Amino acid sequence: MMPSLESTEPAYWFIFLDDKLLILQNGEESVLLTSPIVSPMQKMLTRYYSLGETNGIHIYCAELPSDFSPSPHFTLITLRQAFEMLGDQWHSVATKAFSIIRWDKNHHYCGHCGNTTKKLPHLFERMCEACGLIFYPRISPSVIVRIKKGDHILMARGNQFKPGIYGLIAGFVEPGETLEEALHREVKEEVGVSIKNVAYFGSQAWPFPDSLLVAFTAEYAAGEIEVNHNEIEAAGWYRYDNLPGRPSSRISIASKLIDHFIAEQAKVI
Repeated sequence: MMPSLESTEPAYWFIFLDDKLLILQNGEESVLLTSPIVSPMQKMLTRYYSLGETNGIHIYCAELPSDFSPSPHFTLITLRQAFEMLGDQWHSVATKAFSIIRWDKNHHYCGHCGNTTKKLPHLFERMCEACGLIFYPRISPSVIVRIKKGDHILMARGNQFKPGIYGLIAGFVEPGETLEEALHREVKEEVGVSIKNVAYFGSQAWPFPDSLLVAFTAEYAAGEIEVNHNEIEAAGWYRYDNLPGRPSSRISIASKLIDHFIAEQAKVI
């Protein structure tokens, strides 16, 4: 049931329109929506979920129909733009909101019998009304690795990257694989080298499309770079103070892996 938007409880709303986040434009500042701002558009919201509380503030996510026309006081931004605007503190919340709304939109029919599904009250699950099969929000585990060779790291350009953007080797975990097996396979498949001394670095929810990125560091072991052009456009070894480009998001775990390496090398020199 939709909460009363006249309520005085502190609340933020992550409202999406065609996969873009609706933001209030307050002069030069872009801000998240609150209940009083959302109230006039309440009847138009097509999907709605409560995401619980963050720092004592209740969080909701919802979607507007594609034919909705926001007033000039609003602006629509991509989720990547939202990450940069909102910063680390809102990353996981924005990711969860986007992922739940998109998952809900893509699971209106049962993959087993083809009948319609319904949203279960107070839960994220959807259930088939015919066969009773329950669908849960999907999370796809992925691995990403920073490979060190002296004071150089291996950086690569994906075929889909924007001009000037370089990143690290990454890929999805396949059924039956451990994270470590996926890591060695991805590196070998994409650039043809072997790695050693693999160590866990951290993890990050990343909704492109629905990943949980598990990050590692590793050292070069053997082999020459052989680019798999089906996967990437170019790859090479780059010194910490002469990198070819950076991941497009500064708060991505790829950027954090690179920043960590640069900081380490600056202490050594």
